Amino acid sequence: MSAFLRAAADNDAVFEKESPMNPHAPRPAEFWDDLERMVARRVEAALHDRPAKRDALIEYLRHVEEMARTECDRRQTVQIIASGRSLLGDRRAVGPEEGPFTRA
Repeated sequence: MSAFLRAAADNDAVFEKESPMNPHAPRPAEFWDDLERMVARRVEAALHDRPAKRDALIEYLRHVEEMARTECDRRQTVQIIASGRSLLGDRRAVGPEEGPFTRA
């Protein structure tokens, strides 16, 4: 797992990997690979928690899904996040209304 995802996973921070020279630099493929694995692990662990403890993770996944829908070019990543939210009981629509993967 990359260092920036490890830090985010450790403290529940939102993924914000930006280059100081170019704040709009695309995230590397490794970021999305790590994100998919981390989401799967967190969702699996949350399935054994009380439903009330899942709320923070659901909110976090909504944010990450919106980010993936606008920045990631892999449908698989968006689907993993959306499926994780669904498994946790979240049915809210997320993301931009127009753009790539708006119907994922």
